[in-house]
Amino acid sequence: MARRILVTGDLLRPQDRLFKPSQNGNILWFHRLVRRALTAASGLPVQALVWDEPGIAPPESDVVGFDTAGFFAAAGATPDVSGWVGLFDARDLPRDAAALLAEPFAGAVAVIGFELTELQKRLLTLVGVPWIDVNIHPYRFGPDVLFAIATDHPEILARLVPHHAEDHVFEPWADLLAATAVKMPPRVPVEEPCLLVGQTQVDRALIANGRLLDLSDFAARLHAAIGGVGPVLFKPHPYNPDGFGLHQVGLRLSRIHETRENAYVLLAQDAIRRVVGVSSSVVAEARFFGKEGIFLGTPPMRVAPHRGDLAPGRHASVVDAWLSADFWRDLLAPVLAVTARDGRRPVLPPNALRTSLRQFWGWDEIFFQLPWDLAQTRARERAG
Repeated sequence: MARRILVTGDLLRPQDRLFKPSQNGNILWFHRLVRRALTAASGLPVQALVWDEPGIAPPESDVVGFDTAGFFAAAGATPDVSGWVGLFDARDLPRDAAALLAEPFAGAVAVIGFELTELQKRLLTLVGVPWIDVNIHPYRFGPDVLFAIATDHPEILARLVPHHAEDHVFEPWADLLAATAVKMPPRVPVEEPCLLVGQTQVDRALIANGRLLDLSDFAARLHAAIGGVGPVLFKPHPYNPDGFGLHQVGLRLSRIHETRENAYVLLAQDAIRRVVGVSSSVVAEARFFGKEGIFLGTPPMRVAPHRGDLAPGRHASVVDAWLSADFWRDLLAPVLAVTARDGRRPVLPPNALRTSLRQFWGWDEIFFQLPWDLAQTRARERAG
């Protein structure tokens, strides 16, 4: 099979209620985003590998389909979210299932993933295909979202170091957002010192040992983290308005004060001292706002705060270097012959990725809703 670079992602995740692909759009989005730079850097074809569905991989296209239904059957997994959860971090597979999952990577000199499963990364390492996994970064309070990048290849990891943005880069971004939030006081004054955050029910960051976790799995840790007998401010995830297991941890209802305020408005409140959650990105962001962040479970990503901390199992923060072919030349040089550097450093406008993904993670409510609210207030004042 011809040498090529494969861009893929979570080939196994179905929709919440249907056994149809939920990640094909994200994989194709990322493929379109990076294929020009990857082709320029490598001189090789850059193909997208997706869950096969009618019309997704027409002849002569650069899209390749994967038989996800056949893989689930070979793995003995139920074709639903529960089956995906069981496979996500599986450490063993039937031989036929492992062969099916490995087959599309024959001839690939490298795999560039967009939020790969732990199973995919483990298998690629076993079959000797270097992978670079690109994720939406948990720090989402800046002028745009950025990427958290990890790899299994030690030489690629070393080449990531100069492109890694250390945490001090993000501190002014948090200060700007907190300053802006001053103009948006919460509807009810915040007095609680502890903010407890919920998550969606189905979240890859909640998978451990083949099951999805919630707050009820961490009752003892939760009580220790929130401390005392005073009230706790609970913010449910906007897509999951239930208690996320909170009402199964033995916490008195009188202590729970629920809020629907924007998460960044809450992080900007001086009264809040601690932010507690299972694996929410809000917990990772908390320290940039002067709060203690306490993970009850495993952080969504282990981001290296300094370049010297970048090591296997940790993620590098890459702001916009990924736009350039030179970035991919740096990373891929240990595993393939790359083309000559061109010195070009493309730049996208603010919010380019947020807008392209149609995902703002609450940032838009601060920077877009505030001007709208002020304009409406002025209009009412003039009319009155």
